[in-house]
Amino acid sequence: MVKKRVISVLSLLVAICLITAACGGGTANNAGGSTGGSPDNAGAAASSAPAPVDAVANPASSKGNVFTYAQVSPPGIFNGILFTATYDDYVCGLVFDRLIRYEPSTMAFEEKMAKSYSVDMEAGIIEFNLNPGIQIQKGLGELTAQDVAFTLKMIMDPQYDGTQYPYYSNIKGAEAFKNGESDKIEGIVLHTQAPDNPLPVVYEPGDNDPYKITLYYDNLTMSNVHTFATYGYILPRVYYEKASYSDFTALNLSPVGTGPYLFNQYIPDQYVEFDKNPDYWQTTPKIDKIIYQCISNDSNIPSLLNGSVDLAEIRNIDEDLGQLQGNNAAHLNVSTIQGSTFAFIKFRVNDPVMSDVRVRKAIAYGFNRALFIETYTGGRSKLTYAMVPKNSPTYPDESKFNKYEYDAVKAGELLDEAGWTLNADGWRYKDGQKLTIHYTGIAENANDTMKTAMLVEDCKLIGVELIPSYYDWATYMDLVKTNPETQMFGYAWTMSSDPYMATTLLRKGSVNNDGNYDNPEFDRLVEAAKNAKDEAEANALFQQAYLLINEEVPILFMNDYTNVWVSNQRVKNLVVDTFINWTYNIANMEIAQ
Repeated sequence: MVKKRVISVLSLLVAICLITAACGGGTANNAGGSTGGSPDNAGAAASSAPAPVDAVANPASSKGNVFTYAQVSPPGIFNGILFTATYDDYVCGLVFDRLIRYEPSTMAFEEKMAKSYSVDMEAGIIEFNLNPGIQIQKGLGELTAQDVAFTLKMIMDPQYDGTQYPYYSNIKGAEAFKNGESDKIEGIVLHTQAPDNPLPVVYEPGDNDPYKITLYYDNLTMSNVHTFATYGYILPRVYYEKASYSDFTALNLSPVGTGPYLFNQYIPDQYVEFDKNPDYWQTTPKIDKIIYQCISNDSNIPSLLNGSVDLAEIRNIDEDLGQLQGNNAAHLNVSTIQGSTFAFIKFRVNDPVMSDVRVRKAIAYGFNRALFIETYTGGRSKLTYAMVPKNSPTYPDESKFNKYEYDAVKAGELLDEAGWTLNADGWRYKDGQKLTIHYTGIAENANDTMKTAMLVEDCKLIGVELIPSYYDWATYMDLVKTNPETQMFGYAWTMSSDPYMATTLLRKGSVNNDGNYDNPEFDRLVEAAKNAKDEAEANALFQQAYLLINEEVPILFMNDYTNVWVSNQRVKNLVVDTFINWTYNIANMEIAQ
């Protein structure tokens, strides 16, 4: 039995309130700025190649061949193996190169500095063959496999205090070297004679090939391959090898690599300046100078409108997007792409009430998520059903999901089946216990407060009393992990390009499994995917895992978000995608004069 659905005035009033940034409030796993969203054209790279612009009408025409990107000030750790913030990554993406990277839209691996590479999962071997002739900036010579080995050696250095070591820790000998138990990393092999100043790696001179490096792993996984495309910047040994680790980190504000742009200077809270690298190994960059302008988010749109900025990512908010209408914005292009952030509600599945999958499914059917998302995002976001972007090759065919479309009758039937019967007072009871669920929320988070207000009303209609409590972000994260009275809670997650990383939300024993989900079959599937022999096998296994989650509902997926990029029409050949930022095609970008 259910009550007739009535959309409360309270819910609609809350819906009209000002909306915060894409997913608002706290976002877990966010290294220096989250991205968001699911657009209608999910998965498509945003390429800005417009019709010619009238130079008189374009306020940026007087800037000449200079490209300006706007964002908040980066922390200033411009080192390819030490950065943690997305904003520092942008700087690194201009100065350094990777061996391999992701291809836009498909997220397949593609060669960059590596002319070729091979992966032997059974033998635990990754081998890279570099392009010859890659020049290090400032005339410091040619980059070879020795520089790759040096970069890995620095990550394994006992004093290394960055975050990337765990991604390389299963290279043979890495742990012993980092712990000071060995003076050589046996899993890094260079194919030349040892030089006068050898690295602590293995030299096998048989091939006499300075561009070849072979890496031997214990339990090689697809995540290890993803690491080279996600992180993977290579540091030139000739510049970064120093007498002490402190001398090494002292170079964080004067980076040198093999990338298309030369670091010029950084004035904190003002700008970072780059000049084109005339000796770039692929092609001479077409734009003379890059300026990373440090401004607040509130200043992005005015700066785009007046032409002082050529590119910025803006918040997906009506009041912001509304400023991009009319003749004063005629020189701008607006592109939306699939984001990497999604919102969700979690159930504490070992709670006596929430352990019943029928109760979880009843709440899924009983909450009109589609109405909430339409109201909150103005139609610029869609429901999602897995913990990866919809343009990921691991995301299943959406027709295979149970979408739990709003159905209060179905919700009531499931609760009846679970023994929670509707009383004359409008609430459900079982063995004399009222069906009361405690929801822990995030204070001052428009997404969470609005979502919870609507959820409270929807739960009333199926006889469930939902009681929300709100806390600041730090207190909230502590409570959802430790307070047994927290039966439901929700936040947002910024995903890695490696799908295995997102499964940390539900894997047994994971610090991020705050709902205490425990399903050996899910763990088996994602571990098998991590250790799969090829991408196709891994993708199929991840899809099975996501469909299992869809059936068990330990997590109720809400929406993903669109990333909104605004660029001046004079910018050509811009490419951005879910896990690919604006530096991807920078060497081939142009400014229409």
